[in-house]
Amino acid sequence: MTVASLKAPSKLLWSSSSSPVIAGHRGFKSRFVENSLVGFTKCYDSGATVIETDLWLSSDNVIVISHDRMTKRVFVDEEGNETNYNISKTPYDPVLKNLKTKQGGYPLLSFVDLLNWFVAYVERKEGGGEGGEGGEDKLKLQLDIKRFNPTKITKYIIGDLLKVKDDLCWWYSRVQFGIWDLKFLKYLNQDEFFQQDIFGKVDPSGYTQFDIFNISVNWRDSINYINYNYYLDETTSKERKKLKLTGVSLLYISTWSIDFLTKFVPLLQIQRLKFYSWTVNNKFQFQYLNKIGEKAKLVEYGIVTDHPDTMVEYKQEILQNNIEVYSSESNDSELSTEIKPLIDYESNQYYNEDGELVIELTVKQMIMCWIYNQIISLNGSNRKIKTESQRFAARVDENKIDEVKINPIFAWCFQTCQKYGIF
Repeated sequence: MTVASLKAPSKLLWSSSSSPVIAGHRGFKSRFVENSLVGFTKCYDSGATVIETDLWLSSDNVIVISHDRMTKRVFVDEEGNETNYNISKTPYDPVLKNLKTKQGGYPLLSFVDLLNWFVAYVERKEGGGEGGEGGEDKLKLQLDIKRFNPTKITKYIIGDLLKVKDDLCWWYSRVQFGIWDLKFLKYLNQDEFFQQDIFGKVDPSGYTQFDIFNISVNWRDSINYINYNYYLDETTSKERKKLKLTGVSLLYISTWSIDFLTKFVPLLQIQRLKFYSWTVNNKFQFQYLNKIGEKAKLVEYGIVTDHPDTMVEYKQEILQNNIEVYSSESNDSELSTEIKPLIDYESNQYYNEDGELVIELTVKQMIMCWIYNQIISLNGSNRKIKTESQRFAARVDENKIDEVKINPIFAWCFQTCQKYGIF
């Protein structure tokens, strides 16, 4: 099949949420213990509609919820002793299931624990008439599938979803896959497990697959995922199911460049991709993302934040302003039959004469983006994409766990910036 870059999008790319979507980072990280049920509950209660959380596959093939691969920072054992287990090399039973958080004493959750809680919460909300079938703003889970997991974790995700609620279509519009490596997307299209009849059906919202986001610290890396979408269109037979990239989630500071606005945003438009930004924690960052989404008319855009309550307030301000403008225009039209002149917008209100998106960057933004690029270069993140990632037809080993040496200076810089809410 030949790719037509401007062809009509399929239903799976349509938005089912009103933008900007508010996603709680690890639940409600700024006020409650990360990746805990209390944090997840408070996140949804604040008005956010998405929870971003992190997955690891244990040595006995149980999916657990933890941001870090090592348990040292967050978890202790039953007696309160410090732990330092590598989740990928440790069994859930009898070790990991008995760990608890240092603050609050909350258990290290399994994915099934989270799903059982999620289904109960959703059914309680929908039972009250909120977000029913086919409605907008459904509650969702964004699964951050860590790069150093084996690709077979995706099979176990499907297994756990069906174990908790045996209806894959029900999950399509409620679960987003977040991947850091193209191998996961390649695996989804290569392995026959994902060609079963249970895949590819249409849910009431029009979804035929899960949303699949590339999570990245560098928008240039995401271009390879977009190329893979084109590759699938060109090479996949009509009889075979395609699982495509539907969105990109980028570290917010990596978007503070003219190149991002003029080179990458058009790719989002052409492919009808959703766009999220993380970790957005203040009004300036929020407004910048919203400006991109509105001016570029992206199919859906959202933020991942440590402060979902505050970001919900910012979103409500936008919605209220839009209502007031609409109401004012409606009242004026009812009171007068006078023909009014067209609103005087300049021709370069949205795009300049070179077709570039018109969003002004402050000097501070450009300097911060430059500094950020220098930091990530310490870990080789500005290098060209690895050759194996460009071999779209190369087979993926479902059991392989990648091991990459991270520059300790880069790790310290990045973790310190995250600690103080800079990234």
